[in-house]
Amino acid sequence: MKSWKIGVIGLVVVLLFGLFAVAEEPVTITLLHAMKPTHQEPLLKLISDFMAEYPYITVEPEYGGYYGDVEQKVMASVVAGNPPTVAQLYENVITPLIEVLVPIGTALPEEERADILDGLAAAATVNGIMYSVPFNKSIMVLYYRKDLIDTPPTTWEEFRDLAAALTVDTDGDGNIDRWGTIIRADGNPELFLNYLTQAGGTILNEDWSEVTINNEAGLQAMEYAVSLAPYAIVDNAYESDFLKADQVCMYVSTSGGAKYNYLAAESIGVELGVALAPAGPVNNRTMIQGANFAVFDRGQTEAQKEAGILFCRFMLRPENTAYWAIEGNYLPVTKSGYEDPAWEEHVANDPGKQVMSEAMLNGFGPLNHPNYSDMRLVFRTMFEEAMLLEATPQEALDYAAMQLEDLLEY
Repeated sequence: MKSWKIGVIGLVVVLLFGLFAVAEEPVTITLLHAMKPTHQEPLLKLISDFMAEYPYITVEPEYGGYYGDVEQKVMASVVAGNPPTVAQLYENVITPLIEVLVPIGTALPEEERADILDGLAAAATVNGIMYSVPFNKSIMVLYYRKDLIDTPPTTWEEFRDLAAALTVDTDGDGNIDRWGTIIRADGNPELFLNYLTQAGGTILNEDWSEVTINNEAGLQAMEYAVSLAPYAIVDNAYESDFLKADQVCMYVSTSGGAKYNYLAAESIGVELGVALAPAGPVNNRTMIQGANFAVFDRGQTEAQKEAGILFCRFMLRPENTAYWAIEGNYLPVTKSGYEDPAWEEHVANDPGKQVMSEAMLNGFGPLNHPNYSDMRLVFRTMFEEAMLLEATPQEALDYAAMQLEDLLEY
């Protein structure tokens, strides 16, 4: 009886070892990304850690240039039938590719899928299925000069009133020298999308069959934005340029630019504070920006697809999303990432990062409509014309709605 048990156990061990050996046959996957040299070091470190844990998998990273360059390379490779295993792309670029992608959400354990920040999970989902996972992300927050502002504004109205009070002619020559805020209407139309969301509005309805940007909520958002015009620099140069010139007091902008904002404030001998964006009538949510990882089904073996999924899951681990955020000046993309000891230590003495973390947990992702890139061009024109008072808020919104109607089909 005892020898029978030993024999069975031995057989099970042999079978398990055989399955394990088959599962771990060498496989090579490619990663096409848009991370510039300054970000490649931490990315390569994570890739090295992944390969150390899964020694049978070789990851070959390829820098594809700017995001648009990566997109073009991916599209060409899909047509040719040889796309990379994993590619770094914006959500709207991923949407028209779903037929050639692995529906990665179905391959993630429920706890891992639920761990992804809600706004990012929604932006990665098409027709109820998640086709990508978030990677490099930043959020929009309020930057303000502490030498001029004791308590940062928390509502639209407070922000506008303070912007008005801070817009001054400092030398008495009849010209304004320092403005309350700056609005990069053409360069940063996402600021309007913040206002739209904070007013409870949307660009399109839920099934993308109707344009809703010019409804009551959209008009409320645009009228508020235009009400800031008398107290704002309307220009497309970076906010930090005007801060460095001592010409602006506060603004809502991306967390990714924090380094440049802090340096600009330091150059004029002032301290810069960070706060949540002022709340609109419905909420104070701001837009999360950045790219995702998608795993291709076309042109891949089953082993390559499984390895690609493993790589994405590895990058979502709390310690890895925290490491990437710390080293790359981004923010963690999972809820558990904000509880990682390294992240908690990183932000412990950094009030700005603490605010950014809070904003991320409440942020919203971009519209993943395939034509979003073209839609963004419409937002830029609409927002700039309104802010320069070349069109009324309703005229600007109606123009945008008309242009967006032509972009609904894809």
